Amino acid sequence: MLRHGGQTLYSASDLVNFMGCAHATVLDVGNLATPTSFAPDDDSAVLLQEKGIEHERAYLERLRAEGRSIAEISSEGTLEQRAQATREAMQAGYDVVYQGAFLAGQWHGYSDFLLKRDDVPSSLGDFTYDVADTKLARSAKPKHILQLCVYADMLRGVQGVAPPSMHVVLGSGDIATLPTSSLIHYFTIARERFEGFAAAVPDSSAGDPCGHCSFCRWSDHCTAEWEAADHLSIVAGMGRSQRSALREAGIDGIGALAALPPGAKIPGMQAGTVAKLAAQARLQAHQRQTGEGRIELLEAAPGRGFARLPHADEGDMFFDMEGDPLFEGGLEYLFGLVALDQGEDRFHAFWAHDRESEKIAFEQAIDFMTARLARHPLAHIYHYASYEETALKRLAMYHGTREQEVDDLLRGDRLVDLYKVVAEAIRTSEPRYSIKNMEAFYLPGGRQGAVKTAGDSIVIYERWRRVGGDELLAEIADYNEIDCRSTRLCRDWLLSLRPDSTPWFTGRTLAPADPAKVAAREEADERTRQLAVALIAADDTPWRRLLVDLLEFHRREAKPSWWAMFARQEMDADALLDDAECLANLQPHPTLRAWADKKSVVHPFTFPPQDFKMKVGDKPLRSGTLEPAGEIMSLDEDTDTIELKLGPSRSAIEPGTALIPEGPVGDKILRAAVHRYAQSVANGDDRYVAVTAILRRDRPKLAGRTSGQAIVPEGTDATDGAIDALSWLDDSYLLVQGPPGAGKTYTSAEAIVALLAAGKRIGVASNSHKAINNLLKDVEAKTAAKGLRYRGMKKSSREDQILGSDGWIVDVVGGSGSGVSPHHQLVAGTAWLFAREDLDGTLDYLFIDEAGQVSLANVIAMGTAARNIVLVGDQMQLSQPIKGTHPGGSGRSALDHLLEGHATVPADQGVFLPISRRMHPDLCTFISEAVYEGRLQAETSTTRQHIDVDVAADPAALAATGLRFVAVNHSGRTQRSPEEAERLATTYSALLGASWTDQLGERHEISAEDILVVSPYNMQVELLRRTLPEGARVGTVDKFQGQEAPVVLISMATSSGDDLPRNIEFLYSRNRLNVAISRARCLAVIFANPKLLEIPCTTIAQMELVDGLCWAKQFADNQRDQASA
Repeated sequence: MLRHGGQTLYSASDLVNFMGCAHATVLDVGNLATPTSFAPDDDSAVLLQEKGIEHERAYLERLRAEGRSIAEISSEGTLEQRAQATREAMQAGYDVVYQGAFLAGQWHGYSDFLLKRDDVPSSLGDFTYDVADTKLARSAKPKHILQLCVYADMLRGVQGVAPPSMHVVLGSGDIATLPTSSLIHYFTIARERFEGFAAAVPDSSAGDPCGHCSFCRWSDHCTAEWEAADHLSIVAGMGRSQRSALREAGIDGIGALAALPPGAKIPGMQAGTVAKLAAQARLQAHQRQTGEGRIELLEAAPGRGFARLPHADEGDMFFDMEGDPLFEGGLEYLFGLVALDQGEDRFHAFWAHDRESEKIAFEQAIDFMTARLARHPLAHIYHYASYEETALKRLAMYHGTREQEVDDLLRGDRLVDLYKVVAEAIRTSEPRYSIKNMEAFYLPGGRQGAVKTAGDSIVIYERWRRVGGDELLAEIADYNEIDCRSTRLCRDWLLSLRPDSTPWFTGRTLAPADPAKVAAREEADERTRQLAVALIAADDTPWRRLLVDLLEFHRREAKPSWWAMFARQEMDADALLDDAECLANLQPHPTLRAWADKKSVVHPFTFPPQDFKMKVGDKPLRSGTLEPAGEIMSLDEDTDTIELKLGPSRSAIEPGTALIPEGPVGDKILRAAVHRYAQSVANGDDRYVAVTAILRRDRPKLAGRTSGQAIVPEGTDATDGAIDALSWLDDSYLLVQGPPGAGKTYTSAEAIVALLAAGKRIGVASNSHKAINNLLKDVEAKTAAKGLRYRGMKKSSREDQILGSDGWIVDVVGGSGSGVSPHHQLVAGTAWLFAREDLDGTLDYLFIDEAGQVSLANVIAMGTAARNIVLVGDQMQLSQPIKGTHPGGSGRSALDHLLEGHATVPADQGVFLPISRRMHPDLCTFISEAVYEGRLQAETSTTRQHIDVDVAADPAALAATGLRFVAVNHSGRTQRSPEEAERLATTYSALLGASWTDQLGERHEISAEDILVVSPYNMQVELLRRTLPEGARVGTVDKFQGQEAPVVLISMATSSGDDLPRNIEFLYSRNRLNVAISRARCLAVIFANPKLLEIPCTTIAQMELVDGLCWAKQFADNQRDQASA
């Protein structure tokens, strides 16, 4: 930010600072009038600047070596002169413009590179320019993209069109390329907010601590102000929403909070929270006034606090890790342990500097721990906070090594988190509860060493990566050793505080391992290892390395379910209530009575409103004991009632019990099928050609056609072309992508009927029985209409999964066998059916529906049953749920693997169904542009569809067709917003009784059946059900996939980024937004707090997700403005 020519000029860094903290912008504006002196850059910052310049020049020389014509814009001259020189260089058509300058209104900037491209015309001619910047980082960051967006916006003013792409030239030499269209809407809203704020900054502004503080030049200034003002942010454990509630109640500092009388009530806060924060403030106020640190012992629940501490043992270890988040994907570069050796504590360090050495260091650290625990059976491994445990689990899964050892550490309760002890057992006068703060009580002299914080260690490590130097690694090792020794001292300090009456923690005693099972597991592991070696030894290619990673996919995927099961056993009631995988706080139903079901008894219970995923047929466990809780016979979200069937040997379910998911479904059959395929590859027998084609990403092979040709010739109907192509499929695969309303089920059914008529044997598979049954019903209807007779079977595990047809397909329920006979021409079931060895190679075609939700590993397992594989689905709708951490691309769905980030399937790789027979063009246009690369079009008859309603009754929300965004202001809402429910109800009421016209031109009165109401959260769904008239169709996106209605109303519920109950990836999922909007035929309305458009993002993927909602708002606003013009 600077003054230039009588006006204030903004730069990309000003926008980045604003997105991190608006208070920084207030200070920047003030600095224009009253300049402040800042400390000079330290050596690390200077080093990074020097390296940045070297990197930029190296890329310039790389471009020069490629023979590109380069215009270098001189740094001499005024800003206006440099901007003019840049325009002239672009008009002259240079391949590269280096150090281009821009001046547009109040914005200015200097791009590293402008790169010419000849595939997009502009006002300059038959070419245009992309913008590129060099960065030392190993991956592109949001701040880099915001900077490029500023340049892209100014570049559009010069060449008349936005640059199609933006590029970040990374420190590794790789180039990250991003489409401008997937980020520009987020930027546009951010820029407009910044300009409005900077033009009228508040007279006074009090910043709050935030993530931007670590990077902000005003950090020291703000910290000093907070200290001087006794700012509430200094109170340990206080969140932003709590600070807001206290300020609204007139409590604006530590002193005022400390002075609250017992039992004081604050609107919007629980009484217990108020009491806890007031007690914390009193301790801190005392220390601030007297300099004396204080500790209070707390009353903890059984098994919590000091009861988490085991007896000290001479074999105990004290563990700390260092990680580098700047390394792409993150790198755990140091595993440090302190342990007693010959009477004194010794430090053991295991280093890693790349992905391969990370695996080795991890193995060495785990081997050290397990060997020591074997010598000291009563010993434990102490750490502080959850980072170490989380990292060990992730590394075991990612690298596929030492998984059993990590399992044993967890199941045997060998890891002791001292932070949990501190948080539950004591209250201190420190402003934070980090181990550094606790050192005030047991390390009075303070820690020594050059490195003081984890942030410092990352900076020094990154510096070592660039310049080397053993002394830098030694500084980091010293820091890590001090952390390990501090963990030891922290444990000893806590033991000294522990009341004698507290029981010692003993943990779970693991049953001795069954020697036969251990031997079998070791034998299986060795077979896997040998198979992996054989696969790579024969041909070390990327697809074979991917296959090696897939060998253990199912074992990695199962691990988190087991770990979560044991973790939930330790959770308290509040945590279980917040866990959507659980159903917490069951209470006996006040009016319903238990009833007999043969020898079992069905018990009714109620539960409080909560987010949950359990469903009828599940067999959950009880959280405290892991004892089976029976089978869910009914589950009513409207009345918050559940019925559980318990066998005669099961004990009664106690009031307050929480249900948690059982362990993962057995995967033995799936794993065996993947290994069977891999062994065939190692043997070179080429039995499963179609599976190999998918792994290799080969183009589909059609008899009589040349590879690389369009699967559907230009001008041919997509469905007809797909059916024809399938008839010529030659031991290969075909991908059929069906966007919303494009008729993928219709196309699949038509193809299956044609293939049945040709005498082919067909398999139909999917993740869900609902999807399988939906497709089978269409097949039965079409074969009945054609008079085609055949024999088919559908395999289900339970009665509620059956097809229940009176046609040619029979249901087979349960049983250990497949139920498939050689006479069956159509076979349907899930992956567990088709992965069976007795079905190996028995099918001509296997149709996998909803393939965007099917893992690549499961496609391999199922694919062993068929000569040809048809993947039907859309990876841009709901995606596969993945729990594990998987290396490389082994955790992706088959569609994500094949398409490699493309939103739509290329013409030579599969069939894109381009016509939506559901959405009006005013809706389809947004979905097409925002999701499907502009390839989706509305069928002509959909133009007749519209809502006949008095728009004036609710002008912000109502329209005949299209998309609307209704801003609803509220604060502190996470999963439930009464404000949005009430606002949505107004629109709902205005729609009821109006009419709509369908694609045939026929009018219908709008009833509850014609309006879908969607929210991401079950808590908001529950509130909407209670707010709207009886019979309203309300649910989550998952519930309504595959359904449609003339109108869709969407309630986002969350107030702001600070209130997110989960993560950005859930609420802002573009897939979910796609599914929600595309349920509508005529009108879709989003009700949301506009603050959701302002959320700071930590990754580019998050920026792209938030951009989707920003794009929707801008599209809706443009439509509304056009309609009212």
